[in-house]
Amino acid sequence: MDQRIVAALQINPRAGVAEAGRILGEHERSVARRLQRLTALGIVRFTAEYDRARCRLGRTAWLRLKARPGCLEAVGDALARRERALGVASVSGAAGLLWCELVVPTQPLLHALAEGVPDLPDAEVLDVCVTLRPFKTGAEWYAPVLTDEEEKLVRASLVRPLPVLADRDDPTPTDQRVATLLRDNARISLTELARELGFSTATAGRRVASLLERRALRLRTVVDPARLGRPARALLRLKVRPGGVEKVSTALAGHRDVYSCTAVTGAYNLLAEVCLPREADVYGFLVELLGPAEDLLDLDTALVTRAYGFGSGPDAPHC
Repeated sequence: MDQRIVAALQINPRAGVAEAGRILGEHERSVARRLQRLTALGIVRFTAEYDRARCRLGRTAWLRLKARPGCLEAVGDALARRERALGVASVSGAAGLLWCELVVPTQPLLHALAEGVPDLPDAEVLDVCVTLRPFKTGAEWYAPVLTDEEEKLVRASLVRPLPVLADRDDPTPTDQRVATLLRDNARISLTELARELGFSTATAGRRVASLLERRALRLRTVVDPARLGRPARALLRLKVRPGGVEKVSTALAGHRDVYSCTAVTGAYNLLAEVCLPREADVYGFLVELLGPAEDLLDLDTALVTRAYGFGSGPDAPHC
């Protein structure tokens, strides 16, 4: 039941405990107790993320690094503590290999990364891949433990995005104040939000709805996939024919085992992460989903051996 509750909140992080209980067939008080325990233990947390590209928070880059012998843990921890690190993982394939997704706010910093990560002398940067288009992010992944009808009911109360989104969104100072509170706790009540901001509850609700409708902000339930029965994680680098990138990426993004899928620069033009119940399932995933892909030219697979903590990225847009 813990997994089902978390999966429902992955789909809709602001779903009420009464709503979740009704959909999942669990008493409201039981849902509240379970959720309070999971939150208190740090197993799950609720946050929000800007659409970095549209809000001018800089691009993201994927770094493949090699730590010096004996320095893997220290380098991984140091990377994970950086404010602009979105995710850090050590992987199989060779000693000391790490992947890191990093927010890169300026062109000079992107250029500098080719020489290495500042203040991190024990790591060599092997590749820098810049995000061109995210087809699916970790914020969109949820554990496949609900029925189709339950998923439909959970989605019913979501704020719907506008039919057409602007290419650029410039959050106002008030938007940024709202976003900061949602980043600290995406489940903050409108009453508490209104009190913190000096608004009426109705105004606070409209401010939240506006950010979500514009997709300037995306709410996220953060939890280790292993807690949801998905302990086996693999990182895939795919080399795909240019004409097939859209097709392969869409197929990957739509698969329930795919945690993220991103088109990037470099010889391997797609990066994907999968979360599976067992490492043995990685083989079946590759054969069944990617085996028939005629546009796939090459594939590199690495198992995640440790996922480090991560920051939530910059707190406010650049002016």
